[in-house]
Amino acid sequence: MRQHKFSMAIMALLMVLLFSSTTAAAELKDISASWAKADIQALAAEGVISGYPDETFRPKNPVTRAEFARILAKAFRFESGGQAPFSDTRNHWAKNEISALAAKGIIQGYPDGKFHPNEKITRAEIVTMLTRALKLDKDFQANHFDWWPTFTDLSEEHWAYGSVEIASRLGIIPSIFGTTFQPERPATREETAAMVKTAADLVTIQGTLSAAGDQATVTIEPLIGHSLVLELAPDASILRNSTKSEAANLVEGDQIYLVANRSGAAQFVKASGIVTQSDVMSKITDLSKGMVTKEQLGALIKGDWQAVRDEMKYTLYDQLLKNGVKPHEAEALIIQDWSALSDFGQERIAEALAAEWGLSPELIVALLERDWQTAQEYGQVELTQRLLGGLLNESF
Repeated sequence: MRQHKFSMAIMALLMVLLFSSTTAAAELKDISASWAKADIQALAAEGVISGYPDETFRPKNPVTRAEFARILAKAFRFESGGQAPFSDTRNHWAKNEISALAAKGIIQGYPDGKFHPNEKITRAEIVTMLTRALKLDKDFQANHFDWWPTFTDLSEEHWAYGSVEIASRLGIIPSIFGTTFQPERPATREETAAMVKTAADLVTIQGTLSAAGDQATVTIEPLIGHSLVLELAPDASILRNSTKSEAANLVEGDQIYLVANRSGAAQFVKASGIVTQSDVMSKITDLSKGMVTKEQLGALIKGDWQAVRDEMKYTLYDQLLKNGVKPHEAEALIIQDWSALSDFGQERIAEALAAEWGLSPELIVALLERDWQTAQEYGQVELTQRLLGGLLNESF
């Protein structure tokens, strides 16, 4: 009998809590016409956001940086990491949430050492913080994935371009934004609710790749729980050992971190494991800024220079001209008549190629002169560091 009464009491308490949460969300009397009504109600029920004392939410009002810090910390359940490193937040009402986000590297202050908590937060700032919260801010933006711009007013030169494109592919950015993003526009409360709710609901998985070879799916043994099979999005962005890669290059036993899009397909995949030839070839392709393709590298590794010489020489010629090399100097290099160039011409070409590929001019000269001993001396340290350095330092 006592156990029955206890069970009834628990049920009654749960009903009270459920009813209270639903009522709190329903009491927001000015959101019925908002396009983000469902997201606002959901976050209110979860205690992530709240209304004003007059029972309004004011969906069109802007959001401050401090307000967003509190919303983001609650939505992702980030706990305080100690004292916030900003001089203007140490006694602020949101100091715990700001501290938590700072500890995670999600927020960074201004050059003056302040956070400016009471300033309005922009759309670009919100999207950047959300991608950082999802651990997609560094590696995927450092690698060029040839993403076609989603918005007409945001080019690759904009500081938030990578974050916006990542968020767009995950479905975080509301469709109501249309074809323009307006990155510096202050975000409204309803926009914030919609983006935070979507981002917080995305599936993120960390674990070990248990099956490789199927380019349509990934099978993962998560850190907690049973084996999972996820479909790969058709335009999935994949990194392996910090280098742009493909599903076919994933290796059984790789450590995996992925974020699925709103449809549940794996959209962003980070993998780390043993360094393979594919990793090195991808790294070389990145370092050459696309001048050398994986197919060309494969031919070069096999010693088939003739297979790549003709198609590469035109690309190389154009790149040399773009770097200030004179036409006759570029032609001399293309026909491999290095000795026909003056010392100044040799120096100009070496500097141009060094600037293009990020290598030392001395190494370039040694290679062009076929001085393999000198090239080896310069290249052993430089190329090894550039190609393999950091490949195994991937962290999740």
